[in-house]
Amino acid sequence: MRNPFSFAAFPSWKRVFVDKSKAAQAAAYRDPAFRAAFREDLKRPASFGNWERITVHEVRSPELKHLEGRTVADIATERGVDGVDAFLDVTLADDLENEFTLQSFNTRVDRMTEILRNRDMLLGLGDGGAHLDMLCDSGYPTYVLGTWVREKGALTLEEAVRRMTSDPADFFGIRDRGRLAPGMAADITLFDAKTVASVGRPERRYDLPGGAKRMVMRSRGIEYTIVNGAVTWERGALTGASQGQVLRS
Repeated sequence: MRNPFSFAAFPSWKRVFVDKSKAAQAAAYRDPAFRAAFREDLKRPASFGNWERITVHEVRSPELKHLEGRTVADIATERGVDGVDAFLDVTLADDLENEFTLQSFNTRVDRMTEILRNRDMLLGLGDGGAHLDMLCDSGYPTYVLGTWVREKGALTLEEAVRRMTSDPADFFGIRDRGRLAPGMAADITLFDAKTVASVGRPERRYDLPGGAKRMVMRSRGIEYTIVNGAVTWERGALTGASQGQVLRS
C-alpha cells in the first residue's frame, strides 16, 4: 500500500501519488473525505469494483496475521463496515506495510474455459520483469496443469502440454524445441500429474542489486527438469548444472 498503482486511475487517489511519504499517504487513507470520494469513484469503476477480488496477501503486524488469505469483502462483513473502510483500516493498522493481491482479469471460470479451449489462443505470459517486485506469474504452466487440467477439466493433459510446448515453439519459430523427437534439443520436464500445481502464493526475495525485492512462485510436483540433456532441477532443488543457451529464431 506504499505503491498502490492499481488504484492510480481513480481521481480520488491522485493525492496519494503526489506526496508519497508514509505520513502523507496515511493521512489520506485516514481522511473521511478521501474515503467518501473513493466510494463515489467506485460507482464508476475504472479498473476495479469488487472487494471479493482483493485478498490480504501479507501483513507485518503479528496481531493481523489471521487476516492473511482473506478477502476484503469477508473482513468487511465480519466487521460490519463497507469494503472501503475494511481495506483502509487494515492498511492503517499495519502502518501501510501490508500487501494485497488483486484479481484484475479472467476471473470467470466459464469464460476462461472457453478461452483455454480456443485453439487460436496461445498460452503464455510475460512482462519482461516490469513488475517483479509486485507479482510473479511465471507459475502459470503448473497452474494450468494443476487447476485447469486436473481440478476443472477444462483441457486434457495432452492438450495442455501441447499448448505450452510445441505451440509456442512453432509460433516463435524455435525449430529444434517443443517436441520429444530425434534431432530436437533434449529439454524435458518430468512431473507428477496427480500433484503438479502452483502454490499460488508468491514468496518475497531480497536478492536483487541493493537488496531490492522480487517475487518468486514455487511449484509442486515437478520431479526433474532437463536442459540440453543435463538435469538442472531434481526433486525440488537446483542441481547446479547450466546447460542453457540463448535462443535465436
